[in-house]
Amino acid sequence: MTPGKTHEALQTFAGVQIASVQYQPTERPIEDRFSVTLSSDGARLLLGVYDGHGGAATAEHISKILPPALLACPPGEHTHVFEATDKSMLDAFKADHTPFRLRLQSPDWMYNAQVLRSGCTALILDIDIPGMKVNYANAGDCRSLVFDSRISEDADPLQQTADLNAKSQSEQERLKREHPGEELVVVSGRLFGKLMSTRGFGDGYYKLPRGVNNWQHKKHVDVLSSVDRNSGKVPLNAQYESYFYGYRTPPYLVATPDVGVMRLSRDSVIVCGSDGLFDLVTSEVVAQTVRHGIRDGVENLAAHLLDSVIPLGIGDDVTILVLTFA
Repeated sequence: MTPGKTHEALQTFAGVQIASVQYQPTERPIEDRFSVTLSSDGARLLLGVYDGHGGAATAEHISKILPPALLACPPGEHTHVFEATDKSMLDAFKADHTPFRLRLQSPDWMYNAQVLRSGCTALILDIDIPGMKVNYANAGDCRSLVFDSRISEDADPLQQTADLNAKSQSEQERLKREHPGEELVVVSGRLFGKLMSTRGFGDGYYKLPRGVNNWQHKKHVDVLSSVDRNSGKVPLNAQYESYFYGYRTPPYLVATPDVGVMRLSRDSVIVCGSDGLFDLVTSEVVAQTVRHGIRDGVENLAAHLLDSVIPLGIGDDVTILVLTFA
């Protein structure tokens, strides 16, 4: 696969325009996914960005099943839907590989293992178009911004979601609070020295039960590692003692999202993107770049924003969605 843009598009419906773009800086397949889902009555528009790691299986899976599950419930149930979706993935895997099981593995056992072995963060923007507000649910370090399209000193303040990963002070404090006395959970800014994510789907290595002397967890890691044979990397079961020496009170990685509301006006612009974008530029630079693009009549604002950061040297997958009101 040739490095570069893997997707670029414009969509217009429900009185809004959505520009989207994706960029892959290496020759491996892109692991990010995104979704754009409109309710049947046209009142709710869901934008989703899913930053995959360890493969694209989890991000692909979540991008398909999470939006319809969320649309089936009011925005106040976002947290419940995230957690129930995560639990269903864990339960499906454990049912296939529970000790002393009395039934055969399900026909989907390989798929169940694949979507639990890799992982993804998830940022959902549930846009109430008539009510002009965004109910967001953020499990991870994708980021969303809402800002005024006008280049003006009296423009409304920029609104944004908070990044949640192993480098976030709030996440380090949460892990200490939920796992008291475990001093080696975050090592060198990563979960067990391995993973940046602390919230999201998949990543069963950090969620599955321990069992006496970790025997059950070791068995599960053996299964997850067995579906990772073609990655070219040393499987985690071969490095078990190095990475899971402190595995005591799972889960260490959760799908519980940070939720909140951002207000909109007809002049509002919404940008959401994976951390491959925000690792390079600040939220303020993103807002100014998009404002200048609007002033200059740029057609695809997401591609315009991507083009502005390519010279900085992109090192990670980038997914960008930009929504403007017609």
